[in-house]
Amino acid sequence: MSGWTTAFSIALTAFFGAMAAGLAPRYLPAGKPGLWSATTAVAAGLLLASAMVIVIPEGFEVLFLAHPPQTIPHADSFLGLPKVLASGLAILTGFLLMLGMESGGMGHEFSQANNTGTEGQNPIHMLALGLGLHALTDGLALGASVATGLLAITLPILAAIMVHKVPIAFGLGTFLWQNGKSEEHESLRLLVWFSLATPLGLLITFLFLRHLPHEWIGLILLFSGGTFFYVAAVDVLGRVRRQQQGMRLFRRVGLGAILVIAALILFQLLGFEAEFHS
Repeated sequence: MSGWTTAFSIALTAFFGAMAAGLAPRYLPAGKPGLWSATTAVAAGLLLASAMVIVIPEGFEVLFLAHPPQTIPHADSFLGLPKVLASGLAILTGFLLMLGMESGGMGHEFSQANNTGTEGQNPIHMLALGLGLHALTDGLALGASVATGLLAITLPILAAIMVHKVPIAFGLGTFLWQNGKSEEHESLRLLVWFSLATPLGLLITFLFLRHLPHEWIGLILLFSGGTFFYVAAVDVLGRVRRQQQGMRLFRRVGLGAILVIAALILFQLLGFEAEFHS
């Protein structure tokens, strides 16, 4: 498939997956709490492994190997910084961005959604906005991975994002449809905004990265790795640990990590893996 065909296919998958999960509470009874708890723990493992095994290593590879130092002068630096420093700053920036958003009340928590907001603010609107901004950062990772042209990189990232995104979309939909039929139009509008955020981030990132030096793809991947690491290790895993403890939690998070590694091995056996070329 061409780059744009792949990008649009993945964007549609992300959109319809989020919409379906968000609409499910409107027509179905709420799922068992234990099932969603287990799913969230597996999602933490998927995200953590995606960050540490796929996104960050691939970002380093693209950044450092796009132009070997012996072929282009000063290829060991980028934006006036040593590439090692630039890569570390990209990861740190992604991590701090997610921390800042969480600190500003734009996290994944739903417990405050029904409380009265400050004057002029609807808490449901603020929740949808915060989740949508989170989803935009997912789109950055997907767009950068599509720009590498490697399905073996893109598909595990897509799987990790969707497994993480589906429970969040379901939780958002649960609160949206509590407003009653009189506000269904507004609830649907907010759900569409949330569902569009990741596809838009993907397409915009892919559009601009196609015209930038390959080092930018590496930096965006590293930045996305920082956001993935925060969401997995601090946000998702932190919440899961308040509900689950011991070996059960370890097994579920480990299962998510094993699924990512197994997918990489499978893609390599199927011939989807290839070296990055500048």
